[in-house]
Amino acid sequence: MKSFARKTEPFGATAGVDITPMLDVIFQLLLFFILTSALMQPNIKLDLPESSQNSETVEADLVISAGKDGRIYFNDRNVLPEEVEVFLRQFIAQNSDGLVILRVDSALPYGSFFSILDASRGAGVKNLHLAHEEK
Repeated sequence: MKSFARKTEPFGATAGVDITPMLDVIFQLLLFFILTSALMQPNIKLDLPESSQNSETVEADLVISAGKDGRIYFNDRNVLPEEVEVFLRQFIAQNSDGLVILRVDSALPYGSFFSILDASRGAGVKNLHLAHEEK
């Protein structure tokens, strides 16, 4: 005759690790980093000028973005046009050889573009790169 009684392990339980709480924490961290990385740069839509020349990818210390509406951003901070040179002087005082990338919408009036270039020259920026898209 067969016995259908359950055989139990010694001490009554199997050894194992429940990873459900660990997976919850990992997904929470993943969500946090995805959302914060999306908010690092200002959400400004720029239509950069096109160039047939290839450019190397460089890591900038400061990114200046200027939209066609005239708004100017230093990384993620909105700056008034008359404050550009003041902020650039502060940046150069802290980082004299810092790399500045200028991202300007192609529809921005030339006068506004030139005033940003003039302010950077007046502040003493030595390393200024102009961002563009490849054709």
